[in-house]
Amino acid sequence: MFRATLVRSILFSFILFSYCLSSSYAQQRFSVGPRVGLNLSNYWGNADNMSFTPGLSAGAFLMYSSLNHFGISADVLYSQRGTSYNDHRLKFIQRVNYLEIPVLARYFLTLSGNFRPNIFIGPSLGIKMNAKRIKGDYLQGTGPVLNGDNSNDFNDLDLGAAGGFQLNWGTGNRQHFLIDARYTLGLSDVQNNLPNVWGTRNSLQNSTFTLALGYSFGVGREHPSRYKR
Repeated sequence: MFRATLVRSILFSFILFSYCLSSSYAQQRFSVGPRVGLNLSNYWGNADNMSFTPGLSAGAFLMYSSLNHFGISADVLYSQRGTSYNDHRLKFIQRVNYLEIPVLARYFLTLSGNFRPNIFIGPSLGIKMNAKRIKGDYLQGTGPVLNGDNSNDFNDLDLGAAGGFQLNWGTGNRQHFLIDARYTLGLSDVQNNLPNVWGTRNSLQNSTFTLALGYSFGVGREHPSRYKR
């Protein structure tokens, strides 16, 4: 099911991207900018004794929007994911840091104006940077040291699908303020065959809600809209 979802997301993104380019190459518009936000992440699947934990999401984006309803964007983000673990014997926060690259097909709900909300969907690739356990403590008894690097417990790549909505306000000459809310579901297991403190689990995928703020700057030639407000 997860693989089928990923294939559908990639196909949908490709179709919309092709439509944008074929509609009129001379009408393309590009914008770039920074974004920073909050992740609330946990694991999906065999995730007993795990709960959501906050983390940082920060980076930059490039967006293309045709002068109709369609567009596409790509982000490069530093993304802190993981979970808060507590089985009433021990507790800790598991942090896994990724370089996240989502490619999202967008549908703008308005054709022109200073307010252009949009919805989006597409695939997301996470490249593991490192992983560590922090704030570990034994609630009952004692055992091995909990805190420290455990990057080897997690796979190097995480394939996922992202979807959400964005509010987009014009604030100046080709500049926009953005509020972006999205959910990203991992489609592959995050854990490899090496056991973590919680043991090897046969189904454990990333599950992440992200709320971010951004600011975009238009680049390249500007083309006036053919559409009336």
